[in-house]
Amino acid sequence: MTRVFVTGSNGFIGSHLVRELLNKGYEVNCLIRETSDISSLNGLKVNLFEGDVRRPETLEAPMKDVDYVYHLAARLMVTNGEDFEGTNTTGTMNMLNVAEKFASKTLKRFVLVSSQAGVGPGKDPSPIDETWQLSPMSWYGTSKKKAEEIAKKFFGKIPITIVRPPAVYGERETDLSQIYPIISKRIQPKLGILKKYLVMVYVGDLVKGMIKAAESKNTINQAYFLTNNQILTAQEVSKTVGRAMNKSFGITIPVPLFLIRIAAPFAELLYHITRNRAMMTRDKAREVSQRYWVVSSDKALKDFGWKAQIDLLEGMKKTVPDFMAKQRELKEMPLEGGFVFWLKYIVIASIFGVLIELTSYIGKFYTFNPWWLIFVIMFGAFGLMLGSCALITRKMDDLIQFIIGTLLAGIVEILNTEVLNLWTFKYGWPFGITDTLIRSIVLGAAGGIFILIVNMIMSSLYKRRLRFG
Repeated sequence: MTRVFVTGSNGFIGSHLVRELLNKGYEVNCLIRETSDISSLNGLKVNLFEGDVRRPETLEAPMKDVDYVYHLAARLMVTNGEDFEGTNTTGTMNMLNVAEKFASKTLKRFVLVSSQAGVGPGKDPSPIDETWQLSPMSWYGTSKKKAEEIAKKFFGKIPITIVRPPAVYGERETDLSQIYPIISKRIQPKLGILKKYLVMVYVGDLVKGMIKAAESKNTINQAYFLTNNQILTAQEVSKTVGRAMNKSFGITIPVPLFLIRIAAPFAELLYHITRNRAMMTRDKAREVSQRYWVVSSDKALKDFGWKAQIDLLEGMKKTVPDFMAKQRELKEMPLEGGFVFWLKYIVIASIFGVLIELTSYIGKFYTFNPWWLIFVIMFGAFGLMLGSCALITRKMDDLIQFIIGTLLAGIVEILNTEVLNLWTFKYGWPFGITDTLIRSIVLGAAGGIFILIVNMIMSSLYKRRLRFG
């Protein structure tokens, strides 16, 4: 039986590749780290090996006597060049050294999955090809360029093929999919003021191309772009996602690039606090600021007969429903229920309420009469009332959640001002507001935001439950 070793097997592209290899009847060895989320591999008959490409000794067992190696393991959204270098560059060198030592007699192909970022952007909308000089402009791209340079030193020692995907989309993708919920509300973001040109590839097409490249005799010691040659603008991508959702009409809203660059450091800070995947980094912001990410896969067609079959609209019709189904599951949380589930909401909302009231107490924004009412507000108003409201509305659209939370908190503020007088605001708080009605509306909106944040935290905890059981 053909034996294959895949690194990065639990990632977006890797998990699709593993399925395609299993469909071909291959035995698949998967390298996973101790902290890896392997939910994307659930139910698959694969051999799991715990290790890390930065630790060569952990690569020996899964590498021994394999026929094919697909090296996808990489750091993507991290905040310094050293992290990229450690995995993407040094990790590649470790993989090649171990492959030469433990699999050289059986190895038919070592496939290094590089990136269009390793080549860098073009100078105009004309597609660039594999003869283009590697000129990356990001830490990530530089680490991929160095990985390719290391691989070339092994040409003649082991059979190597380099593939360079562009922007990849499909089921379980986590970057582009951040805009799907926005587009579902008929808002179509357009990155930057000037037109941006790019090519993309559906993940199903990509993994078939990777396998075909590995199994062709014409591809040894060669590098290939694997992309759909459909040249797109960033605005066309948003519109096509909308069409896949049956929401062709949408309001186009330009997103200035300076806002992306300003937001990136804050996203990095959140990454360091939560250790969740960063939504944006300064390095990624440098990449998305470029106008021309257009390449051609004509060489792949010429050398081994591969051509992408799925255009963006067809691919998005596969991708979007899968994403929306997962979003609905996160809202519904079907594995939760009963009194304990309600209690979790109360506890999370109460903790959040305590933080708000402590901040208010330190800032002396308002005072309670009598003083002990602060505990009623923290655990009654925030915990019991808004926590229960978040639970009840969790399946609803975010806008509906916000409106309900705003109305509920706003009514409480109006009742206090007009009837109860249980707490008194510092003059001009917040934002210099002295009109009681306007203050009630503003603080009501804060209640709507509170509902959204509580549900976001609960969804995050549910993701963790799905990951660890």
